[in-house]
Amino acid sequence: MDIPRGITSRRSVLAAVATAGGLIFVPSAAAWATQAAPEPPAEPLPHHDVTQVTPEELVPPDGLDPGGCGSTVWPHNEILGFPTPYEGDGKQRNFSYDDTFYSRVETWFQFFRANTPIAVGPPFEIWCWGVFVDKGDCGDSFHKVGRAFDISRIYATDPATGIKSQVFNSRHDIWKSWTGSAFTTANRQYWTTAASLNYHFQHMLTYPWRADHDNHIHFDNGVSGSGNSSFNRASAQIFSAQATLNAIWGEALVVDGSWGPKSIAAAGRALGRIGVSGTLDTQSNWLAFNRASLRFGSGTQTY
Repeated sequence: MDIPRGITSRRSVLAAVATAGGLIFVPSAAAWATQAAPEPPAEPLPHHDVTQVTPEELVPPDGLDPGGCGSTVWPHNEILGFPTPYEGDGKQRNFSYDDTFYSRVETWFQFFRANTPIAVGPPFEIWCWGVFVDKGDCGDSFHKVGRAFDISRIYATDPATGIKSQVFNSRHDIWKSWTGSAFTTANRQYWTTAASLNYHFQHMLTYPWRADHDNHIHFDNGVSGSGNSSFNRASAQIFSAQATLNAIWGEALVVDGSWGPKSIAAAGRALGRIGVSGTLDTQSNWLAFNRASLRFGSGTQTY
């Protein structure tokens, strides 16, 4: 049976199931709680400490005021059918998403799969610190309305061997002290995956941007909504573009969040290798750059 979308709490869901009769089954799309989407703040607010989130704060409480905060969130324990373990304890759990945001997350992961090598195959695991997080007030965070995701790791399986391995690790707090090929691989995988996220989410925050993202990448659709991103020279985008140019395209930029002549020239060289001209300021070039960075960084294609 389908649960009506107007339901705003677990108690209401259970009541709807009970009155329907027959087999009792609550699908993962059952409405869980109601909250409103805030406008993106003029200046990004401090991120909550992901290591201090309690399990209870990952679940929207019963009885939220539908008029107080606005859009409905739904629980899912998978992305495209692949589990989403919680970084805090490694256990699979439900995370609560706004519908449009969940669709964008699935679109991103389809894109990631399509542009990475065949050896990066299913089954996957997409680890995270949380989606809906019950911290702060309405308007403070897109986590509060299920429109933000704090990703920590991705595991994939080589179909030839059946061996599962880590293909992305955002725990810079762990691997920043590594050396040699271990560091180079982790760094390249980090910025390769970041490029795939930059393609879809205009608001994507990495560790060079601020220290409170040293153990995860944050992304949300607060700016780009249901569409892809564009380059508006926000500092978070600049940090990411500079680091991607270094890690994947062999540049040696100072990663300082300032988009000056050296960064523009480096981006132009990468675009030239891709086969396009101009700058990252057009959306088509920004998307081409991020798609090629994903493909080049993962070894799918050379340029």
